[in-house]
Amino acid sequence: MGVCGNINDINGKNTKKRKKNRNKNRVNEVEIEGSEFIKIDKNIINASPSVCKIKILNRKGTGFLIKIKKSNQEELYYLMTNEHVITNKIVKSKLNMQISYDYDSKEKKIDLNKDKRFIKDFKDIDIDIDIIVIQILEEDNIDKRFFLSPCMDKISSNLVGKRIYIIQFPKGKGFCYSIGNLIKIENYELIHNAATDKGSSGSPIFLENTMEVIGIHKQGSLDKPENYGNFLYPIIEFIKSNNKNEYNQKEEIEIYKKEINGKCNYKKDEYYKGERSKGLKHGKGTLYYKNGNIKYEGDFIKDKFEGDGKFFWKDGEYYIGQFLNGFMHGKGTLYYKNGSIKYEGDFIKDKYEGDGRCNFENGEYYIGHFLNNQKDGKGTIFYKNGNIKYEGNFKENKQEGKGKFIWENGEYYIGQFLNSQCHGKGTEYYKDGNIKYDGDFIKDKHEGNGKYFWEDGEFYNGQYLNGLRNGKGKLYYKNGHIKYEGDFIDDKFEGNGRYNYENGDYYIGEWSNNERNGKGILYDKNGNIKNEGEFINDKFNK
Repeated sequence: MGVCGNINDINGKNTKKRKKNRNKNRVNEVEIEGSEFIKIDKNIINASPSVCKIKILNRKGTGFLIKIKKSNQEELYYLMTNEHVITNKIVKSKLNMQISYDYDSKEKKIDLNKDKRFIKDFKDIDIDIDIIVIQILEEDNIDKRFFLSPCMDKISSNLVGKRIYIIQFPKGKGFCYSIGNLIKIENYELIHNAATDKGSSGSPIFLENTMEVIGIHKQGSLDKPENYGNFLYPIIEFIKSNNKNEYNQKEEIEIYKKEINGKCNYKKDEYYKGERSKGLKHGKGTLYYKNGNIKYEGDFIKDKFEGDGKFFWKDGEYYIGQFLNGFMHGKGTLYYKNGSIKYEGDFIKDKYEGDGRCNFENGEYYIGHFLNNQKDGKGTIFYKNGNIKYEGNFKENKQEGKGKFIWENGEYYIGQFLNSQCHGKGTEYYKDGNIKYDGDFIKDKHEGNGKYFWEDGEFYNGQYLNGLRNGKGKLYYKNGHIKYEGDFIDDKFEGNGRYNYENGDYYIGEWSNNERNGKGILYDKNGNIKNEGEFINDKFNK
């Protein structure tokens, strides 16, 4: 809900219905419930000299000063307001318009002689653009420091939800401002929820963080807590390409009609050839980069890619498939710049989502389920020769859950994964299918309790840490008899333990670095003591 603040004690009031203006279910203005006084900030103070109160005949409104920089760095200076504030009929009458500012009680006069200055409205174009643009000349003596800069971000998804200011002169009274959010941008229309009132028509809509002008307020809704304006970006681009000191209304309309019916080149960086409806790209058409290379060719609906089409990125990659509301959506194929397939399958809003196949540049590929542009769900990764590398569960592009990983040497693992690593309970196998290790894993390493089998038949059962035998454990001969039982550190006998020799003799005592070191007793197979005392480097110290 928008909130408003002012300097001259202008209070917000409850939502009111007003006289209908240009559209059904819309009125001149709507104040949003919940308005309240808020502290004015530095951005508002800095922008205030750029916003003016307009008076002509019995009409009152708000206008603002804006500068537009052309590609050759030439700066053009204008005053903007709504066309329903200063109509084409008033322009033809060549009347003077009075503008004034909150900080200065003096009025300035601007003559509306279109033979003298560039004046442009969009009334004759079949698009709901409620804007009139009036060129400011040197003789008008307006300080150029006061001219605002427009926001030139044309991607609506970057802007929707942003915090906005509206600076205005509601009811023809003193300077006031309101704060709200940008709700939606569609084609030339902008919807917001900042509070407004009669007399706010023509007010600039600022982005809070940059104080760049994103739109111009025009009217309110009869039955919704929202207000309407025009998105400024396409208007600025049109002015940049069509500004003339000597304005010819007929000539301007003809230029725009050609643009609507055929080739649109009002955008500095791209142009369009194809079918249109009501000024929007609609039907079959082709969008080009400024260098003449194709950006998109295919179906359009109301200015958006929709249906079947082909999109080319500047780096050479391209997509062929279905589009919806401007996004890759449905079945499609994404290609590397060399023409080989990068991804083939389902898309939702420009992202891999559903079932598909993704081919990696190293020759490996994945077939399975995707979510939010990532491998997610059941799927299989293949080596470039077509052999399976991994099959199982994925989450956010990582192997996670139950799965099977096969190394190129033929050995494989079946068990639990976390973050693309063997983690949890699992079993490693030799390529012939015999078990290599069965037990606990942490981050691809044996850790916890496990059982390891060597190919010669011996095996170990005990504790692991960081991939090595560490802690208590038992080492067995291939016949199942215990070979060593005791302490291990980093795969070696270390600490106290018992070693059983194949001839039946056995040793009980201290070990270090896989050798008898320290106090110990060596027994023969019948249990008789052979040596008792200290051992050094596996030998009895007599």
